[in-house]
Amino acid sequence: MILALSLSLAVCVPGAVSRTPLETVDAFTAAYNARDLAAVEAVVTPTARVSDGARVLSGTELIANYRTRVFTVEPAYVSRPLQQLTAGDMVAQTEALTGGAAGAFTGLTVYRVDRGCIVEMSVNR
Repeated sequence: MILALSLSLAVCVPGAVSRTPLETVDAFTAAYNARDLAAVEAVVTPTARVSDGARVLSGTELIANYRTRVFTVEPAYVSRPLQQLTAGDMVAQTEALTGGAAGAFTGLTVYRVDRGCIVEMSVNR
């Protein structure tokens, strides 16, 4: 019973936390840079829609990908926000990524946030 409770606390439920869209995206960026799966789970809903232009994943699939490949096999990228633009529940962020196998590059990620949780993310790199 205690295990089930601790697992449910890691899942982001819209409205369960009080964060602005920008604070939510900043929390995701910090979690990504720290390679902290629990912190990623705390800001991305399991049903989130995540697109990289080639495929669409759910939040659950994104986290599984981070668990099995991105945070364990690939060299660590660090994402540094360059500019952020917010409008309502949307945040657009340009970012510089450094440290990974493909070298440094810039990208644009657009997030939709529902009451403190990322529910949609479009990654353009």
